[in-house]
Amino acid sequence: MTRSSIRVAFLAVLIVAAAPAFTAQAQSSKPAKTKSPKVKLEKFKGQVLVFNTTQIMVQSTENTYFVRTFKFSPKLAPQMEKLAESGGYQPGDIVVVESESGTDVAVKIKGKPSKPL
Repeated sequence: MTRSSIRVAFLAVLIVAAAPAFTAQAQSSKPAKTKSPKVKLEKFKGQVLVFNTTQIMVQSTENTYFVRTFKFSPKLAPQMEKLAESGGYQPGDIVVVESESGTDVAVKIKGKPSKPL
């Protein structure tokens, strides 16, 4: 055999030997499943200052200088519209607003609305 034919034969053997390793590697890789982290909810207790169909403004019961305004989540908005039609929360009502950590979007509101003025 000549030198060039030996090189070609050697390269062919290397390619054939390495081919199963490359295909096995490609077949065994599966997409990694990631779990979305659970969203922590913050609770804010206070007195209602303003309530309408799009937002609620609440003053903290612990610190009267601390006031937060919350928008309603898409799930909560229809419930709050119905509540607003029947009178809604009045100034002075005590509520607990649960929101996603770091946002001003209310996910849940607990508290009994008083009768409209």
